[in-house]
Amino acid sequence: MSLSSLHATQVGRPLLPLALALFSTVVAAQAPAASAPTPGVSALPATLQYQSPLTNYRRYDDQAVQPWREANDRVGQIGGWRTYAKEAAPQPSTGQAPARDAHSGHHGGASK
Repeated sequence: MSLSSLHATQVGRPLLPLALALFSTVVAAQAPAASAPTPGVSALPATLQYQSPLTNYRRYDDQAVQPWREANDRVGQIGGWRTYAKEAAPQPSTGQAPARDAHSGHHGGASK
């Protein structure tokens, strides 16, 4: 019988006990060692404390709704959406030159 005609289970079957023995030693090595308790140190705190995550909960309150036309007019007076976009964008400091290219630091600065 040639090696190529053997089925995979026939080849692996003799190795199964060896694999199980090695696996059991690895599992035993992973078990934590029992440590002796340190004298004078308690394993548990003296008193247990619990704070509910709902302690600082605030109930939802309805907000006053204004007519949408007035809200749109107010936004137009302020300067429109561009004003809000400028507020949200980070402003460069006066002593710092603006960056030439935001992507210049990627891939070693090489541009293609």
